[in-house]
Amino acid sequence: MGSDHHLKELVDRARTGDTEAFGILVKDFSLAVRSMCLLRAPDPDRADDLSQQVFLIAWKRLPELAPGSAWWPWLESVARNLLRNEWRRVQRERGFKQRYTVAWLAERDVAAADPGDAEIQAAQMERLRDCMEQLPPKLRKLVKMRYEAGCSSEDIAGKMGGSASAVRQMLVRLRMRLRNCVERRLAKGDSA
Repeated sequence: MGSDHHLKELVDRARTGDTEAFGILVKDFSLAVRSMCLLRAPDPDRADDLSQQVFLIAWKRLPELAPGSAWWPWLESVARNLLRNEWRRVQRERGFKQRYTVAWLAERDVAAADPGDAEIQAAQMERLRDCMEQLPPKLRKLVKMRYEAGCSSEDIAGKMGGSASAVRQMLVRLRMRLRNCVERRLAKGDSA
């Protein structure tokens, strides 16, 4: 990575738009940035994408770096912010998936089907709906409040009584119960 003076010179040149100097910085610091991303990304390909995004953001924001500021702590903060935003995005996607479909309860079964076979997937969804109908009304309401209406465990506890912890435990047991029901029906070849 060179001496501190050389690094400061490269950063100063890059701040003025020198793409060659920025290219050297990227080369010198790409391993460190990629290592940070690998620790937090779900897979190496995503880590590579995030590493590239860190340097794109850094290039755009480089004029904001005050003269004489330390390069690595600044670049590290750019990476941390991007990784934090990525984590939030992943969590939102998971929440979206849970909120708008009960089908994720049978995810393993749906994933095993040929994605092009809509008939098989429709039959699996029908089994899941049938399993839902077998639940007592209070439990069916609990599942619908969480996964269709998107209510939090705290909201459900407030509306139905009990603690948020008890609601979360009940939801875990209900997911397992529904999965087992769907699996039994699939094993038997039942459609009802």
